[in-house]
Amino acid sequence: MNRASGASWSRRAVWAAALMLICVGSVSESAAQTVMSPTSLTYYAVQGATSPPNQTVTVSRTISNKVTLTTSDNASWLSVSPDKTSIETRTTLKVAVNTSGLLAGTYRATITTRVGTWPAATTPVTLIVSPATTSPPSTTSPSPSATSSATLLWNPVTGTTVSGYRIYVGEAPRQYSRTITVGNVTSSTVAGLTVGRMYYFAVTAFNGAGESAPSNEASKTIQ
Repeated sequence: MNRASGASWSRRAVWAAALMLICVGSVSESAAQTVMSPTSLTYYAVQGATSPPNQTVTVSRTISNKVTLTTSDNASWLSVSPDKTSIETRTTLKVAVNTSGLLAGTYRATITTRVGTWPAATTPVTLIVSPATTSPPSTTSPSPSATSSATLLWNPVTGTTVSGYRIYVGEAPRQYSRTITVGNVTSSTVAGLTVGRMYYFAVTAFNGAGESAPSNEASKTIQ
């Protein structure tokens, strides 16, 4: 009787051990963390102008088994590629926006990624379209082709040797189409700006080791 009881206990122990192994494998897979970097994207554009440059999102995982990565979005102006690929520990997605036909305003969307069959990770996307700038009528103001200038002043960088500064100029926030390199000075005049248009400016410092992050942005309507 004791032997039978012992055999029965032994079989139950074997089944319990097998069940435990199955559960451990399942927990390891579901616990694999998926990290999106950056955690959000922002694009700036001008109505009627070209679409802003593409950006990228890196998908990283904490384990290295090969699974399928599926990506989708919920806006007609947003696209992500590839929409389906394989991933082990890391892959990069290209994110593009198309501003053709969009009115000025702020648009929001979400990129959704699913690794294998596990719950999705999301990345919010913001698109800010500024109104198109127009020149004032020539009957009351200078001709549309008239240009003027803007003088910028900034605080010097301290604590390190500075070779010079770079001025970035554009017609939408953080979307610069012109770069001007100046010496180790704290002011400069930017010429060739169209009267009646708003421009955005930022300044960086540079030396042999590289370039700093951009300064706070300033804006000015040229008159």
